[in-house]
Amino acid sequence: MRVALVFNLIRYDKVTQANLDTIAEYDSEETIDALTSALESGGHEVTRLEADRNFPENISKLKGQIDIVFNIAEGLRGECRESQVPVLLEMLGIPYTGSGPLALAVCLDKVHTKEVLVANGLPTGAWKAFDTPDAPVDAAPPYPCVVKLRNQGSSMGLSPASKVRNETELKKQLNKLYDKYRYPMFAEEYLPGREFTIPVIGNSPPRALPVVEIVYPETDGVRMRFFEPDEWVAEKLEIEPVKQNVTTVCPAEVDENLREKLNELAVKTYKALGCRDWCRMEFRMDREGKPRILELNPIAGIDPSYWLPRSARSAGMSYDNLINTILDSAIARHGKFSQRRV
Repeated sequence: MRVALVFNLIRYDKVTQANLDTIAEYDSEETIDALTSALESGGHEVTRLEADRNFPENISKLKGQIDIVFNIAEGLRGECRESQVPVLLEMLGIPYTGSGPLALAVCLDKVHTKEVLVANGLPTGAWKAFDTPDAPVDAAPPYPCVVKLRNQGSSMGLSPASKVRNETELKKQLNKLYDKYRYPMFAEEYLPGREFTIPVIGNSPPRALPVVEIVYPETDGVRMRFFEPDEWVAEKLEIEPVKQNVTTVCPAEVDENLREKLNELAVKTYKALGCRDWCRMEFRMDREGKPRILELNPIAGIDPSYWLPRSARSAGMSYDNLINTILDSAIARHGKFSQRRV
């Protein structure tokens, strides 16, 4: 098939801007090369297309010359940035991989994600939303809690100061985040237990891949992942690269009951949020040893070295096989839609 690979590339102008962690979700040339090679290994003809300001014009020109888009674009800006490419593709009637605009928008908004989880009886930590730092903090979740950006991912805005222990620290961190990013925020109950991530792929039915445990070093008493620029970015900016030494165990060393519970929750969460083709879920255990859903990543990092491909390898899937399985899921799904329209 003729496949357009659509992405957002890490570029120098993004690297040199004030908030370096805004590049966290963009992809490197190496990732794009790996995806291109994987798709070509499946016998597909690949056209690479960056989702920049010229994307609407460029994808319009390609209509009729491609069969489907493999979408990993994160979008340029805005609270629903991940929905930008799928909306344009749907307007043009071009099939694509992955979740649709609504699911992407809801999953990127961590508060709306939690609202959907609760409505479906799925476990997540307590939270409170703050549009601005002036909002009342009297109904904050139990301390300690973690202050996060509401509409961003990939550890953007997170630091050791994100874990707050009282109202004074909460107000200080809300002001700090808002001054730096000007985005809405939320405070989330800090869950002290083990952390896991579980990819889910496919649609009929979706299936969970092996559980990955994320093992964090403690930084000022905080176990969470912070943004780490790639080595080439640190070199370009002449800064000392930060190494947090996060490690993973895959498959995770858990008993069968917990494994089954995590897999069941992952698939239920995938369905509840309307995800398609692929996604990666994050979980953390609460004080009672029960899993709670942190968030969903329907456009998860997919470089061969990242967590989702590592989980797939543990299931016996090569990187090329994983990428083409995602593509095949989308092709089958779009085929069914075409039949219904006829």
